[in-house]
Amino acid sequence: MSDAPSIGVLIPTRNCAPFLPDHIKSVMPWIDLAEEIVVVDSDSRDGTVEMLKARLPQERTTYLTHPPGLYQSWNFGIQNIRAKYIYISTVGDSITRAGLEHLLRVAEEFQCDAVLSKPHFIRASGEAAPDSRWLIDQIVDRLEIRGPRLLSLTEQFLFTVTNLWCALLGSSASNLYRADCLKQRPFPLEYGTAGDGAWGVENIFDITIAITPERFSNFRQHEKAYSLSDYYVESLTSKLFLLAQAVVARQRKINPAIEPLLANVCWTELEQSLDPARLAHLKLEAYRKGKVPWFLNPAAWKARSVRNRGEATVARIVDRVLNTGRKD
Repeated sequence: MSDAPSIGVLIPTRNCAPFLPDHIKSVMPWIDLAEEIVVVDSDSRDGTVEMLKARLPQERTTYLTHPPGLYQSWNFGIQNIRAKYIYISTVGDSITRAGLEHLLRVAEEFQCDAVLSKPHFIRASGEAAPDSRWLIDQIVDRLEIRGPRLLSLTEQFLFTVTNLWCALLGSSASNLYRADCLKQRPFPLEYGTAGDGAWGVENIFDITIAITPERFSNFRQHEKAYSLSDYYVESLTSKLFLLAQAVVARQRKINPAIEPLLANVCWTELEQSLDPARLAHLKLEAYRKGKVPWFLNPAAWKARSVRNRGEATVARIVDRVLNTGRKD
């Protein structure tokens, strides 16, 4: 163990045995960096816990049980970690030792609540998968980030509310979090598998986030141990937009410093463009699911046109705000 600030590792599990040998192998090169390891298991009956007990350091590992529930288990495990920082080691995903050390250095340098990075993508077999463009790509490209950088509150808010379909946090297995932040602000439970996305919206005015353009983790595309249908949320993007509106309204009541920020990001204009674009997108998606092909429906084309106009206006606002900020 080094003198570096402490890291607590959370490993949530539920019938993960098929992926555990590779996962344990990926963890071993950096496990000595962890002051403590907390395994939260949800009714595994395939030898998951036994496999972990045979390989993880006994003196630093705690095994807890929690009923099935994705973010419920995360939140429970987080509350039982004493270290300064938390790394969530989801089974199947991996990170390098150098990567975890990098996240820790950045967290300490900026004294922030979260350090975000983008993973590489791999298939269930471990082979490389095609790259996917995430919100962090847009942030890195648009802000021309070449090294670790703290986002301004304006940047956090602007990128988050204009990209609600893509979580700011990306993959938590590529990030490092300040433990006290997650303990005080648990992941919300009513957004299906997008709880980390909702967390970014819900806490956008209260957290500090650093971005690193370096990539040193893997996001494995594989069948989950839970049923996605159990976490389905109707009109998720719409629900996240309503959350953003509620967060803005709440902050306006308690934080006078929010008004200048909202003026700076042209919130009134943004909201007026985002809302009809959202509603039009919902209509278009409903038409796409109809019996008649959507492209034969004039109403679908109208909805598509309204959505596209709204998105174009939002893009112009974002460009204007960011370009003005750069000149300042």
